[in-house]
Amino acid sequence: MKIRHLILAGVILQVTPGLAQSTLSYNEFEDKVLEYSLAIKQSGTNLTAMKKAMQTAKTGFFPAIDASGSYQYRINDYNMDFGGMGVPMKHDSYSAEVGIVQPIYAGGNIINNYKAAKIQSEMAEQALQLTTDNIILAAESSYWKTAAQKEMYETMCQYVDIIKQLTEVLQNKYNDGFISKTDLIQMQARLKEAELQRSGSLQAYHIAKQNMNIMMGAEPMDSIIITDSISAVSEMSQFVDVNTALQLRADLKISQLDVEYQKRQLKLSVAKYNPSLSVGFKETWGTPMLNVSGETMFNSILFVSLKLPIFHWGARFKSKATQKALLLGKEYALQDKTDKIKQEVAKAFTNITEYEKQINIAKENCRLAEENLDLNTFSYSEGKLTILDVLSAQLTWIQSYSSLIQTQFNHKVALAEYKKATGSRYQKL
Repeated sequence: MKIRHLILAGVILQVTPGLAQSTLSYNEFEDKVLEYSLAIKQSGTNLTAMKKAMQTAKTGFFPAIDASGSYQYRINDYNMDFGGMGVPMKHDSYSAEVGIVQPIYAGGNIINNYKAAKIQSEMAEQALQLTTDNIILAAESSYWKTAAQKEMYETMCQYVDIIKQLTEVLQNKYNDGFISKTDLIQMQARLKEAELQRSGSLQAYHIAKQNMNIMMGAEPMDSIIITDSISAVSEMSQFVDVNTALQLRADLKISQLDVEYQKRQLKLSVAKYNPSLSVGFKETWGTPMLNVSGETMFNSILFVSLKLPIFHWGARFKSKATQKALLLGKEYALQDKTDKIKQEVAKAFTNITEYEKQINIAKENCRLAEENLDLNTFSYSEGKLTILDVLSAQLTWIQSYSSLIQTQFNHKVALAEYKKATGSRYQKL
């Protein structure tokens, strides 16, 4: 007798009448998640902000034009003494000024500020890719968890059906006086236990689907039918060595850029103590400084501004030492990130290869458990085994299939983690 059989889709898909059901493959689910993800949108806005900050820093190279104006009214009367003769001064005076200033040398402040902003923009780009990678890993885990819960519920339905059929047989035998009440009660108790497990499995399946709906921005109770099976064979698309992974990982690139950013901060910390030079032109209109007549006039001024910092109580060297210490910390963090990536790649590859072996073992175990259940059930009906042997075989059966489903899920997640660990999801190798 073949124990394992197909459960009708109508049994496992319990939805509210009248609601449409949408089928969903993993690729479709991933697209919906990426389109909705608030984390990706947030990372995208941060990238936009960093690009604008870089453009702002770039304006430091260009001439700056400013305008200003002032007005004042003196309340008291005032006479200016000109050789013993008092000349009354006007009460109000005013001026307007337009000036243009071109930095010639700012001690490295402008160039390093721009390059630091550029590095931050590049870090934001890598952060967007890293966020996307993390979201895809979460999407894969969510989808395959739902697929595993679906498979588990189907298996529990089969388990209940197996026990229910045998319970009906035992009920008839008890009614005919061929078996004891104890055998029937034990099988009935096992049936109730199996029904309880089936209910818990259905609950987990519905919750997993609700989580999927939330990830792609749908209503939690929307009905979906996942089409990709947890038992479908998936293989590693290609092997990626550690050195290649190090070149592709977005988080490592972020750490590398962080080191470069800190180097710019080191240069910026001493730039303000370097000489600075700028030239400019001013055009002023208004009343003269000694406002006797109240008439206005224009004044044109060319100027050169030079600043030479001389003594600041060792602030330059202390600031530089602070930034050097921070830079050393960033370099240590980069090395630590490199080591962790190597560890992740090795672990992910080992998990894939071992789970592939475990799936084959679990499948063989299921075959043996199924055969054992058939034989024990038949032997019990022939009076050669006790009911305890049948109950034990039933328990072994459900444990074997549960283990197979869990191993298949672990393999799917391991494949997803390998793609993330090697950074190969978006790259053509």
